[in-house]
Amino acid sequence: MMKISDDAINGLENGYPGIKEQIARLENAKLPACPHCGSEATAEVQCGIIGRTIAISAATTKIKLVADPNPGKYYCNSCGNYFD
Repeated sequence: MMKISDDAINGLENGYPGIKEQIARLENAKLPACPHCGSEATAEVQCGIIGRTIAISAATTKIKLVADPNPGKYYCNSCGNYFD
């Protein structure tokens, strides 16, 4: 789910060329439902906290940033569990 406006995304595009396309790709991604609670409010887990990924994470709920390189491939925004 988008967390910021289209105007804000257009502003991010100025600082991070191509970010609009990355955000759209994540928003349109079909992610698996959580095996723990069944929620479809899940996110792709990515390691690497830099300006670009922070901006993407601020824009959409479909990405979860972590410092640990392998907590799981996906994250459930509803129950907070990681899963593969």
